[in-house]
Amino acid sequence: MPIGQRGCRTTFRFGAFELDPSSGELSKYGHRIHLQEQPFRILCLLLERPMELITRQEIRENLWGTDTFVDFDRSLNKAMVKLRQALSDNAESPRFIETLPGRGYRFLILVETRGAVGAGTVATTSDTTAPFGTSSNEQPNLLVSSRWRAVLPRILRGVFLAACVALVLWLVPQSNRNRLMRSRASAPSIQSLVVLPLENLSGDPNQDYFAEGMTDELTTDLARIHSLRVISRTTAMRYQSTHKSISEIARELNVDAVIEGSVVRSGDKVRITTQMIDARRDAHLWAQSYERQISNILEVQDSIALDIASQVRTNLSPAERGYFFGRAPLRPNAYDDYLRGRSELSRQNPDSIKKGVDYLQRAIDDDPSYARAYAGLAEAYSLLANYQVLSTADAFAPVKASAMKAIQLDPDSAEAHGALALVKHHYDWDWSGAEAEYKRAIELQPNFSTAHHRYAWFLSDVGRHDEALQEILRARELDPASIVVQTNLGRVLYHARRYDESVAELRKAVVLDPQRVFTHVFLGMAYEQKGLCAEAFKEFKIAGDDIGYAHTSATCGRPLDAKLALKTLAGPSTDPVQGWFFIAGIFAALGEKDHAFQWLNKAAQNHDFFITEMKGHPFMDPLRSDPRFSELLKRIGLPQ
Repeated sequence: MPIGQRGCRTTFRFGAFELDPSSGELSKYGHRIHLQEQPFRILCLLLERPMELITRQEIRENLWGTDTFVDFDRSLNKAMVKLRQALSDNAESPRFIETLPGRGYRFLILVETRGAVGAGTVATTSDTTAPFGTSSNEQPNLLVSSRWRAVLPRILRGVFLAACVALVLWLVPQSNRNRLMRSRASAPSIQSLVVLPLENLSGDPNQDYFAEGMTDELTTDLARIHSLRVISRTTAMRYQSTHKSISEIARELNVDAVIEGSVVRSGDKVRITTQMIDARRDAHLWAQSYERQISNILEVQDSIALDIASQVRTNLSPAERGYFFGRAPLRPNAYDDYLRGRSELSRQNPDSIKKGVDYLQRAIDDDPSYARAYAGLAEAYSLLANYQVLSTADAFAPVKASAMKAIQLDPDSAEAHGALALVKHHYDWDWSGAEAEYKRAIELQPNFSTAHHRYAWFLSDVGRHDEALQEILRARELDPASIVVQTNLGRVLYHARRYDESVAELRKAVVLDPQRVFTHVFLGMAYEQKGLCAEAFKEFKIAGDDIGYAHTSATCGRPLDAKLALKTLAGPSTDPVQGWFFIAGIFAALGEKDHAFQWLNKAAQNHDFFITEMKGHPFMDPLRSDPRFSELLKRIGLPQ
């Protein structure tokens, strides 16, 4: 009996879709998609024989029969249009169904079957290979070896990959592909991955920010999947233009798979080509190209994330599925400004952060409903507070307003919840509210390294040092090459009074980035607590840190040097941001408690960013027995 008369024989899964013959329904990650009878039957026929040419004559015989008189061409074309609409496919750059003009159609991507209707479940899979613009799962030894990956520039590798995919389609017999898929099905599951920086193949270096942004967006999307460990973009960017092989990178990051690819932008169109490599077996698993208008770029990002989730066979929760389904189109100019703003923030210096604020505000002005832009703006102002470019009052008001607006527009914005947590932590002193927001950010995006390391800071401030260490180690697991995370690991150990370990970790941070000032500051503080005065002075000199130098002078028998430094540090100033908390620590080290509490009160009055460290910071040790210390802890809401 023709397939068209009895429907599909099995349940099919392909990408994010499932076709169920028992209910006669097509769904995309649980969301039902309306599909009329003829498009449904055509899809059944294509799925029965993926990667094979299904001729127009076969379709006619199966759907209409030879004795039925219809305007066949018109009916078939109409049915194919509706089928492509249901799959969000494009005839010009097909993702699922390729048209062979005058001949018929071919289904292009991986298809999994789950057993015949009314029979026991059958776990069989048809492997597919495809030309540029389609999905591929090809024979590993025909693709680029690790040695060649380490030598060839990434631009040439992208061209070489496209040629290999086409070659595999022509060379590899179907039986071999099936054998390879059975081998793949028995391989260990992929539980961790990294997205390497996507190459900018536009021929315009001014488009580098766009490729960086696409890398960041894809990483962020994948980071929402709870069952995957996804390495942070900060670490991934260190492998840009590297000559290391895929296997070397995977070993260094302790990941199972690597995603790499390229971006080509031309006007309002963008093409993203991605591939996934099983680093444990040096086996190419999948490759696909996506081409859309920039206004529909979120659809591309969602499709890539869903396809990767399908390839690694991870189970998405209903909330995760909902996130990747049906996001609204973007305004191209707003999206462009957003990516430029995020690129500036990633440079982690005050001047770039200020530029980032301008870009993000432009994005909001162009699209007032753009939740990600509000969340980015909140992050930008929080960095200005952290770097003490703005006072906490001037910085945290826009942080809070932007974060609240982002949450109003998108309640599941992990970045916005993380920014709101920072406000509650460092300005509102709402300790229970801050912890709830940190936890919510991590719940929404478990691979959010920044949320983990800031939550570690919070736990350290409230004296829960073991928990703080667990969180900062989780942050490092997700972002192992981050100088910020590595420095904060040393900082957490310093507050826990584990000075030897703190010194060891901070030395590692110096190796990562010898120019980072804060690393030298914390290393100098740890040396001071160990009584290594010469080493501490050396670090503060490198950092140009007068406060650290003065405090070490006070504790290392040079009180006159400390008092001389205080004449400048504690003198009249027009700067809206001063180191009130740390100046109090210098007076405490000199035994001048009254002056110390005067400066601590100034710190509290001005909501000094660092006064939240008061409970556990070693600088405060000389003051702990004074009743005024307990009163001040109560004032800022810290538990005794």
